[in-house]
Amino acid sequence: MSITMRKIQFILGAFFSLVFALFTYWQLNDPDPILWVPVYATAVYTSLQAMRGKTNPELLIVLFCLSLFAGLQLWVEMTAWEGFLTDGLSMKTHNQELAREAVGLWIASASFALFYGLEKNK
Repeated sequence: MSITMRKIQFILGAFFSLVFALFTYWQLNDPDPILWVPVYATAVYTSLQAMRGKTNPELLIVLFCLSLFAGLQLWVEMTAWEGFLTDGLSMKTHNQELAREAVGLWIASASFALFYGLEKNK
């Protein structure tokens, strides 16, 4: 892997580690943190490993599929699109919660796909 690719992987790993650490922290106030904290903590771990240049391609594929399809499942559970925000970040409706959870999972999916692509370019 070239120096430039290593730097890119380090920067993206650090960025997503921070993003998912924030997601994990914000989930502590969620009604079901026992579900969401491990989901985002797994994404933090994967991002830290990518930052170190020690990714596992098979794990990335499994996590990508799980997060992609879990996000799709949450998305289709919405009864109506109500957006992400209503008067700030406070939760107003169940549909907003489902939309936020689905998009959070898709952000994780995108990071897994990105790290997989970087791993395959080694």
